[in-house]
Amino acid sequence: MDTKKLILATILSVVVLLAYQYFFMPKPTPPAAIPAGATQPRDAAPPTDAAPESAATDIGSILGQGEPAAEEKEAVLPAVPEDLSSPVEQPITVEGPLFTARFTNRGAGLVSLVLKNYKDDAGQPMDLVSGNAVASGFYPFYFLNNTKTLDTLNKAMFRYQGATTVDVSHGRETEIVFEYADAAENLLAVKRFIFSPSSYVIGLKFEVIKEGRLVADLPVVFGPDLENNDSRDRAMMMNLKIAAYANEKLQSLDFAKQKTLPQASQAFEKAAGGMGTGFFWSAYETTYFAAVFKSAPGNRSQLSWQSIRPLQGEDKGKLYSYMIVTDPVAAFIGPKDEKVLAAVESEFPDLNKIIEYGWFGSIAKVMLKGITFIHGFLPNYGWAIILFTLFLKLVLFPLTYSSSVSMAKMQALQPKLKAIQKKYKNNKDMEQRKLMNAEMMALYKQEKVNPAGGCLPLLLQLPLLWGFFRLLSVSINVRHEPWMLWITDLSKKDPYYVLPILMGVTQLIQQRMTPSSGDPTQKKLMYILPFVMVIMFASFPSGLNLYWCFSNVLQIGQQYIVNQKIYQQKKDEEREFKALKRKKGAKEK
Repeated sequence: MDTKKLILATILSVVVLLAYQYFFMPKPTPPAAIPAGATQPRDAAPPTDAAPESAATDIGSILGQGEPAAEEKEAVLPAVPEDLSSPVEQPITVEGPLFTARFTNRGAGLVSLVLKNYKDDAGQPMDLVSGNAVASGFYPFYFLNNTKTLDTLNKAMFRYQGATTVDVSHGRETEIVFEYADAAENLLAVKRFIFSPSSYVIGLKFEVIKEGRLVADLPVVFGPDLENNDSRDRAMMMNLKIAAYANEKLQSLDFAKQKTLPQASQAFEKAAGGMGTGFFWSAYETTYFAAVFKSAPGNRSQLSWQSIRPLQGEDKGKLYSYMIVTDPVAAFIGPKDEKVLAAVESEFPDLNKIIEYGWFGSIAKVMLKGITFIHGFLPNYGWAIILFTLFLKLVLFPLTYSSSVSMAKMQALQPKLKAIQKKYKNNKDMEQRKLMNAEMMALYKQEKVNPAGGCLPLLLQLPLLWGFFRLLSVSINVRHEPWMLWITDLSKKDPYYVLPILMGVTQLIQQRMTPSSGDPTQKKLMYILPFVMVIMFASFPSGLNLYWCFSNVLQIGQQYIVNQKIYQQKKDEEREFKALKRKKGAKEK
């Protein structure tokens, strides 16, 4: 076998595989089980002939096309006595300790929600209402205009009676109310938003009465996008997702993985679907922030979604993604922080499940608490990660040391093992194979070596390594947190790729120092691993690269101590053997 060709082929195969998975590999989301009592998902919206000239300026009409109309209950209410509206568009600002929210009385929509404790990647105040919503003129908390009535309400000038700037910092709930009435159409609509001090939760009470009938299942829309984050340096894809929670299970959907279908007008592509009912809450989320809607009493809110991709105009190719929830009673709009989410679990049970730690999530949470604890007295998350890595290494030292010693002893036994293998050349003979295995096991027992001792401790570390990976990938605690010099954000990739390269170099040094029982070809193939890891880790959070690099440095130091001990022991044994041999020779003379 040509080893060089094999190594070259392996490298090219890995590079091609990684490139294909990153750029071309489809990643469909498997359909999750629909909760009991839920409706089946709807197929993509049917083609429609009518399309606006610009999707960005009339996004609402596209959302409403092909959607079932909201139901109306029987007439039990009196006729609307008078018109209620405003002659001009009016901004209303809500100031609180945690955020500043700005509404418009046009459709009673949310124009912006700026978090006071968080910045975006440009260093500006973090606004969780996307600029795409402002550009499209279709704001969060608008209705899905699947009827003429709801379309009218989205464009109507609601009446607002109160101060244009409302302070909600005091110790009681504050309600702002938008009202619209059209006596000629016998139409009345009321939107109430209830704010509490020191909380990201907003209470919602929406009512629409048409011709004496209360419109049921009002479809409230949130989108498009969440936050204004255009950074390309983050490790995790900032894809928008929907998460719906019921019966301790989380059902999720990634907008970017849904295929938009051409429509008859060829002016835009559209995808739409339903996720049923029976959810406690449903979230419109990115990695670090979420807008979560509490379902109506009895968890009867219906959840659906739409994605629109215009094919014409200035916004050609842009993806507009929306979540639609019927009759929500409250909304949490804020950061995916463990402490913040825990504070609202009375209204949103198990809300911390929207932080996707993945496998071994409980381990990741414990590790997060450890790093946060260290950060309490060492106010730099980079050094907190280094100190926690050192602590983790000390805890795992008995396992890793045992593994290193076992591997070194196995390396020292290689000449004797090869001699045994040479003694039993015919591996196809079962009797010879049994005798060879028995003699090898006897040698292990004599030398007090466990052949699996080098593997089992390493396997026990995998949950910790994976937990750390997920922790640094999704935790908002390290977002925008600097370490030193050029590392200004531990949640983003290293802009100069210094840490990934150092990680690869330390991995290579560790690989060369670690005894191996494999053949020369396997050894050469193992040297490829550090280069592959550099390619993979180049786009990972710099905090993860910092952890792995420092962990490698500690492992190199440990391996050096082990090698010195084992090799010194081997030299002592050889010296004793030669001394005994000389004594035996002297006696024979």
